[in-house]
Amino acid sequence: MKLNMDLQTALIVAGLVFVVLVFGYNQWQIRKARRPRELSPEDDLPPMREPVVGQGTAPETAARLHEAAAEQAPRREPTLSPAQATAGAAVATDSNHAAAAAAAAASTADADEVVAEEVSVATAATHAEAAEDEAEAKAEATPAPVPAPAPAPAPVAAVPDGQPTPALIDPLIDCIVPLHLERKASGDRILPLTGRLRRAGTKQVHIEGLRTEANAWEPVTAGHQYEDLQVGVQLANRGGPLNALEFSEFITAVESLAESLDASADLPDMSETVANARELDGFAAGCDVQLGVNVISDGAPWSAAYVQNVATQDGLVLSRDGTRFIRYQANAEGVQRPLFTLQFGDTNFLRDDLTVKAGRQITLLLDVPVADQAARPFKTVCEYGHTLAQRMGAQLVDDNCGR
Repeated sequence: MKLNMDLQTALIVAGLVFVVLVFGYNQWQIRKARRPRELSPEDDLPPMREPVVGQGTAPETAARLHEAAAEQAPRREPTLSPAQATAGAAVATDSNHAAAAAAAAASTADADEVVAEEVSVATAATHAEAAEDEAEAKAEATPAPVPAPAPAPAPVAAVPDGQPTPALIDPLIDCIVPLHLERKASGDRILPLTGRLRRAGTKQVHIEGLRTEANAWEPVTAGHQYEDLQVGVQLANRGGPLNALEFSEFITAVESLAESLDASADLPDMSETVANARELDGFAAGCDVQLGVNVISDGAPWSAAYVQNVATQDGLVLSRDGTRFIRYQANAEGVQRPLFTLQFGDTNFLRDDLTVKAGRQITLLLDVPVADQAARPFKTVCEYGHTLAQRMGAQLVDDNCGR
């Protein structure tokens, strides 16, 4: 046991001695590295040139350069080769002193920054003067062109200061629900969540987003970022005013969208909204005008399949609900708008059996409030009805004739 203790003590002492020796060696190396040494001849500074002062150098800069040169320690001057001396002499004889200073500064790698700046300014001034002289000579030789009149600015719709430009939704004819987003949302995220917000009953629904950079409302588009949203549903259409059932369907879909986007919705009062819808429907009914002409068969009734075939050949498009065919016409902006509709009694071309359904009257209806008056729509309706009657062996009568 005693032998083991002595061996352990000896190892501990040897370890401590080794640590002390390593520490002392490190300190000696540090002091040796910090000890200053004498400069040798090969440690001389690299060659430096004297500052080049030309006529383009400002007097104040030249004085500073000479003072700095006097305070510097003596240094070894560079030695030029015969080729460099010849080139330097050729440049020195040039009348452009600024260009000579630039060439001398470029031949030495340690050119003084102040001198280089002065030389570049002088050279730029010389080139600018030459360019001015050349431009003046060209201006004298070439007659000045007559400026074209500036185009008149396009009229801009009056928008209150700070208010975003409106798009489709109109507070006069729509029930609007604002959605306040906690953070911006992209159109790519919003569009897949709007499947239930196409219609509320028979009323159309629109969704718009506010783009901050454009300060305008626009239909939600993929690739755009929106700060806020607003959802609007029609208060009234030809099917009547917005009723309580349609309002509830609309609000349920809006709440689902707000929950998916972590947004807060300002929901309107149902009774007030339904009352506004009835008032708007009454006003629109007094202003609504539809002009119609009828094509009545002189012989046997027509089948719905035959009428569908004729309307399709004439380029009319079946409506989404299948109750009528629509003739579209492009307006002044090139947008296709409905011109008139073709109806065959109460036939639904999507649900009814077209081989069994039959009738003797086709009605062409012109929706006056939405028709483009510049296209003379009523004349177009009458001309189409006349050709249709000739082809189908029928008579063209006004809308007051019995069905």
